[in-house]
Parts: sequence; C-alpha cells; structure tokens
Amino acid sequence: MRAPSCLTNRVTLRGEDAAAYRDRARRRDQIALRVVATLVVSGHMSRLLFDMHLIPDLRPEGILFRLLGIACFSILFVASFHRVTYGYLHLVVGVGYLLGSGFMATAYAVAPWQGPLVNSTVGIALLLLAPFSFSLRFAALVGVVVVTISFVHMPLLGLDVLSAGTRLFSGGIVAAITLLASWFFDQHWRRSFLVERDLARSHENLRHAHQELEESHATLKDTQAQLVTVERSAALGRLVASLAHQINAPVGIQISLASHLADTTENFARTMAGGAVRRADLAEFVETARESGSILLDNARRMANLVDALKQLEVGAEQDMGVVDLRDLLARNRPIIEAMMPPGVALVLDAPAGLRVLGAPNLLDVVLQQTVSNAARHAFPDGRAGAVTVRARPEPEGRVALTVADDGCGIAPEHLERVFDPFYTDGAIGGGAGLGLSIVHNAVVGPLGGQIAIDSRVGLGTTVTVCLPAAA
Repeated sequence: MRAPSCLTNRVTLRGEDAAAYRDRARRRDQIALRVVATLVVSGHMSRLLFDMHLIPDLRPEGILFRLLGIACFSILFVASFHRVTYGYLHLVVGVGYLLGSGFMATAYAVAPWQGPLVNSTVGIALLLLAPFSFSLRFAALVGVVVVTISFVHMPLLGLDVLSAGTRLFSGGIVAAITLLASWFFDQHWRRSFLVERDLARSHENLRHAHQELEESHATLKDTQAQLVTVERSAALGRLVASLAHQINAPVGIQISLASHLADTTENFARTMAGGAVRRADLAEFVETARESGSILLDNARRMANLVDALKQLEVGAEQDMGVVDLRDLLARNRPIIEAMMPPGVALVLDAPAGLRVLGAPNLLDVVLQQTVSNAARHAFPDGRAGAVTVRARPEPEGRVALTVADDGCGIAPEHLERVFDPFYTDGAIGGGAGLGLSIVHNAVVGPLGGQIAIDSRVGLGTTVTVCLPAAA
C-alpha cells in the first residue's frame, strides 16, 4: 500500500524562495492569530453572558478572572496588527495563551462542575493553533503549552486526580493532532506558493516576451516605413529617369530640326539679300521647311500624347460611378480593340449576360483598352500568330473577375514585378511609353476599388486579372 503523496513528496524551499515563503508565512500567522483570538474571545464572552443570566449567585472573583482571560486574548488580537508579532510571534502567542488559559482555569476553579467543560475548551483552543506555520518554534510552543496545561491548569480544575502520565498522554494526543495538522497545512501552502511563484515567473516571462514583441513590431514598422520611403524614392528616381528618356528623344529631335531650319532660313535670307535667288533654291527651301515642320509636328504630337498619358496616371476619385454590364462593355469597345490586333492575332470576347459591376464606365473603357493594347503590342513580336481572350466571370464574396489573356511570348520573371511601374517597358523604341499597365493599375486599385494581378510564363503567354465589386 502506497503512502499518500503529501507524506512522501515533502516540499523543501531554499534560497530566495525560502525567504519569500517565510515572509508570507509570518503574515499568514498574524492573520491566523486574529482568527483564533476572535473565536476565543467571542466564545468566552458568550459563555460569560450566558452564565450571568442563568446563575444569579455567580462569584465576582470568577467573573474577574474570566474577564482577565478574555483581556489576554483581546491583547493577542490587537498585537497581531503590530510588527512585534512579525518577529516574535511564537513568544507572544505562548505568553498570551498561557496567561489567558491560566486566568480561565482559575476562574472556573471556583465551579468544579465546569472543570471538564473548561478542559475541553482549552484543548479546542490548542487545536485552533493548527493553522500556524509548522516550524521548530511552533513545536516548542505546543510542547510548552501541553506541559503547562498538564501540570498547572488541570490541577486548578480539580483534575489532579489523574496521574501525571495520563495528563501528559492526553495532552500529547492533542498536541500531536495540532502539529500534524499544522504540517499538512504548511505543506499545502508551500505547494501553493510554488505554483504561484511559477505562475508569477511565467507571467513575467510572458510580459518580457510581449515587450520584446512590441519592440520588434515597432522596429519592423520603422524598417517598413524606411523601406517604403526608400522604395518611393527609388520609384520616383525611375519615374524621373524614364520621363527624361521619353522626353529627351522628341525634344532633341525638335531642337535639332529647329536649329537646322533656322540655319536654312538664314542662308536663304542671305541669298535673297544678294538678289541671286533661283527657282531651285526656293524649291529646296520650301521642301526643307515642309519636312522639318512635319517632323516637328510629329514629335510635338508625341509630346502631347505623353502629357495626356501622364495625366491619366493620376486617376481622380470624382468619377461618375454606376452599374456597368460587362457584356455591354465588351460590345461597346469591340471595334476599338479589334483595330488594335496585329495581323494573324484573333480576338475572343466572352461575358455571360447579366454580369454587372460597380464602376465608372469611362474608367472601365480605359482599363479594357489599355490592357488589350498592351497584350497586342508586346505579346506577339516578329509577326507571330496567336489570340487575345477577354473573359468575364463571377467570383466568390461578391466579386467579378475580368481577365485579358494571350498566348504570346510571355514576360520574363525579372520584368514581371515591375510591369505596373510608370514608363517601364521592354518593347522597342517607339512601341510605347510604358504607361499602359500603370494607368490600369491606378484606375483599378483607386476609384474602381478593385484588385489587379498578373501571371506570365515565358513562351506560354500572360494573363491579367482584374477583380471588381459586383453590382447587387
């Protein structure tokens, strides 16, 4: 038969744990002293009032000694709030307990018929000391109390008819019960202390971990903000560089032509001033002026188109939003996007009836035309054949997907992540300004409140997916 774990698993504390538990045990003993003193005082006061009411000839000296005993326990109650009981608890309790029980024994000695009752009361009061923390001092206190009761209190109560051994044996039984109960209580409180200590340490560890996470999160946010700033600066630098590249060619051509035209005009003016103008000179000047004007006009238009494209990058939120039927959208734009198809490239349009989205019609026109134009311009180099498929389909969570897919050459992975950057293009010079997909991206994630994604495999083709909120 196995012994209970509370007997075999003794809890032993050392170091800081022992000091902390000792401090807590002293404070707990002060509380226990208040409870014991309160019970004893209330019990004896009730008994005194009861006897005074039922026994008219109660002897005054008996009442006096009982009041002195009650006063001793009352003093113990008051002392439990003083720091003297924090350091000398067992001494104070021993003195107060023996004096109080001694006065009670003297008081009841005048009424021998109450002797057994008083002896039982003293024994019960000894048992009430069990909640005190177990220690050698407590064991010594209980031993002194038992000896004093056996050789002083019991004779006063007329129990000296019992032998000294009998009195010590009966007192020893009560003392053993008190000490065993105190040990069990103390072991329980020690285990509770260890559990609380582990919980406190776990809480402290969690607090430190939470603090470290907060610091890491703050660092991450700062790093993210710095990365965003760096990326914005890099994007602005790329934008400025691309814009300068796009502007440089037409502006350089215009400057060269303007300079050439100015030189030609100056030469012709000198020829006229000399009076030696021939018909051939006039024809040559007119032809030079016509060609230069034509080239200047083409480059000026190219600059104007670039400015218009730049304006489209900043898509305003003040668009007239409404319900747009995607089948009607494809039908309305069919002539325009069919004209964009290179020779040998087919256009496939597929949208079910009644599929509608929330958006601005003019912005949806821009999104569709720019996306299809980008596929038609870049997906089929060197005149290769293929197809561009525009398809609309419903999606979960109240969304509608509009996809533009081609089976062309695809986009290399190193270019894929930058296709939405302004002025980014790997096309030939004159094939585009690299603003199409950037305009589409700004319109979709801005006023249209949608999402855009691109997937491409080299040699297999590219798919651009635009998700928009469905109309109810």
